[in-house]
Amino acid sequence: MRPRTGTGGPQGRLFSILGDLFDGLSLREIMPLDQPEARDAIDQPEALPRMTFGDHLDELRKRVIKALVAVVVAIVVVLPFKGVVQEIIVGPYRQQWQIGFEHWVEGLQAKEAAGSISEESAQFLAYCLEHKAQIFDGSVEYPYLLQSRTGYPVPYGLYATGGLEDILSFMWASLIFAVVLASPVVIWQIWAFIAAGLYQNERRVFYRYFPFMLLLTCAGVWFGYAVALPYSLGFLISMMDPSMVNAIFSVGQFFNLLFMTTAAMGVVFQVPIVMLALQRVGIVRHATFVKHWRMTILVIFILSALFSPPEPVSMILMSLPMILLYGVGLLLTASGRKNEPAEPEAAT
Repeated sequence: MRPRTGTGGPQGRLFSILGDLFDGLSLREIMPLDQPEARDAIDQPEALPRMTFGDHLDELRKRVIKALVAVVVAIVVVLPFKGVVQEIIVGPYRQQWQIGFEHWVEGLQAKEAAGSISEESAQFLAYCLEHKAQIFDGSVEYPYLLQSRTGYPVPYGLYATGGLEDILSFMWASLIFAVVLASPVVIWQIWAFIAAGLYQNERRVFYRYFPFMLLLTCAGVWFGYAVALPYSLGFLISMMDPSMVNAIFSVGQFFNLLFMTTAAMGVVFQVPIVMLALQRVGIVRHATFVKHWRMTILVIFILSALFSPPEPVSMILMSLPMILLYGVGLLLTASGRKNEPAEPEAAT
């Protein structure tokens, strides 16, 4: 153990106690993992010196600073691309708008076939059919006039209810995009801090499962972006009567909804990995997962109702993937039953 210099007063005693606590937990010295000699030293934990509480805080500070610098650089790179960022944000709304517009045109065509279409509706239908290709590829002129030219009651774009709402939403979106762009550096700094306190076999487990965690997170974010949000919005709009309620979405509210949906789906898709991890550490056995499947499905629907927008389509679109992923987790835990610890014998 590394000797510590004594410091008088309550603060000195406090830091001395905290230092003894960390040394008692046998934390190995955190060393930069990008140095080969550091990796060799980590593989021999008994040869590593101990660190004081202040040493750990200093190492953590260095890692946080490096991660923040990477994020700031990524923000500077993202800021000039406001149009690209907003196109990505508005993507699910435009997808929903196009689906609703298709239904609107089909409804006008049905009226025309039945001979019950009015002169104004016939003009709407003629414009829709003439400019449909341009409307769908985004090249139509004056898109903000589509609501009055097509008769479709849903605006083509989002609205800003305040002067700062658009730019604030863009700044938050830029921060999220920057974190994603800088994620290799951020993840490496987090891993470099944690891995020094892990044995080689523990790091090997992380290397084995991290790619699947990343893949499932990306799949969950894509599902929330391309499926859950557009169709839940479509359901909400279909419940509105245009003669009494106009479907207008502000850019700030829509961005919050987009972030909440994609983040929730990214977490939800980790269910198989969580189940496998609980089995590997001996907390839950495969037989327990199978035995309580009914209760698990009930909990899934309750969580979906809590963390999804307050309407049934979003809840169903969130709960169905969770149930399917639970089934995938059952298959994974079934294949890992041979590695489960033996059940304790019942006391006689």
